[in-house]
Amino acid sequence: MKTIYFDCSNGISGGMAYEALKGLLLKHEENAVADVGKLDFHGSGSCGHFHASYSDIKNIINNSGISKRAKEKALAIYSVIAEAEAQVHGTTVAEVHFHEVGRIEAVRNIVGAAACVDALSADKILCSEICDGKGFIECSHGVIPVPVPAVMAMRGMCDLKFTVDESVKTEIVTPSGLAILIGLGALYSRETPEGGTLRKAVVFGDRDTGKSGGFSAYLLDR
Repeated sequence: MKTIYFDCSNGISGGMAYEALKGLLLKHEENAVADVGKLDFHGSGSCGHFHASYSDIKNIINNSGISKRAKEKALAIYSVIAEAEAQVHGTTVAEVHFHEVGRIEAVRNIVGAAACVDALSADKILCSEICDGKGFIECSHGVIPVPVPAVMAMRGMCDLKFTVDESVKTEIVTPSGLAILIGLGALYSRETPEGGTLRKAVVFGDRDTGKSGGFSAYLLDR
């Protein structure tokens, strides 16, 4: 039995989750993410810009070369995002259009994370308390408060534990990062779970948050 544990004490983003999960892969497991860089965005309307529809995203995932189980995981993650965005904008899931989370890089991060988890054959996903910052950030909707509205909506959709570091004046939990946790069915663990650590990966985001340390992912034998 294998468990993936995410240390989210320095936040989580889609990019950090994907890079950390890639760092857990062994050489022979890396083929699982080979098709992530080949996702077809050309037949999906405006995907890759600021107004990708939910239908666009589902078509990209379903037409990709990743495994069936990885597709199911990626679709589950985007289902979480769609529900949160529908709540924030007072619309239906079918009518949701994605902005930042519809960009090519964001789609690849989410699909890649799903493919990695499938390749690692983890039986369980656990995570620490999830720490975000405060203040405001500028996005496609203008200047919005942190935690951002989509993240706040997702927080109401799960039983994970959250905290805010008042000293961090920016976003360190992104919608795609939190959706990866929720879509994969992550459970809160107060401490790093016991068990043999098979592999560990630590990655650092591009944003200067003032916090030391990075985002860590562990593959445990337990």
